Amino acid sequence: MFKSFGFYFILVLSINPASLVMASPIAELTKVGSAKLEVFFFDIYFSTLYSKSGKYNEEERPLALQIKYLRAINSDDLLERTEQEWQKLGYASENVQSWLQSLDSIWPNIKKHDVLTLRVKPNGHSEFFFNDAPIGVIEDSNFGPSFLAIWLDENCSYPKLRKQLIGG
Repeated sequence: MFKSFGFYFILVLSINPASLVMASPIAELTKVGSAKLEVFFFDIYFSTLYSKSGKYNEEERPLALQIKYLRAINSDDLLERTEQEWQKLGYASENVQSWLQSLDSIWPNIKKHDVLTLRVKPNGHSEFFFNDAPIGVIEDSNFGPSFLAIWLDENCSYPKLRKQLIGG
């Protein structure tokens, strides 16, 4: 009886607690800027842009956008709004539909205080995190810049938010 207890005790001691903690998707990145989106006096989300240098350069990788939601939002509503923004920016329909299919398989429904993060990696792959846990990767190297354009393009829907995100 004590032999088996001793085995489990040693096993528990040998587990490194640090190995059980997931790395943050923004680890090793520096905040560029942040902004809160309000629409008709409703708080929607708080967003923060991160880069390696701490400055915005659309070519720099890794680059991450983290969004902390201040209200619940259904994933279908997120997809619909994303599609509207891409259409407004003039992206090709075939690209948009392909990207939306990928997002539909990745994005969960959002509750108040949930955090969704996109990290565009040096190889061009885009990794999504939900409350710091990885939830999916899109390998299309055009996706990341196109998704970030919703917030960072000069013709985006919220130019004041863009200015704050890029540190202006």
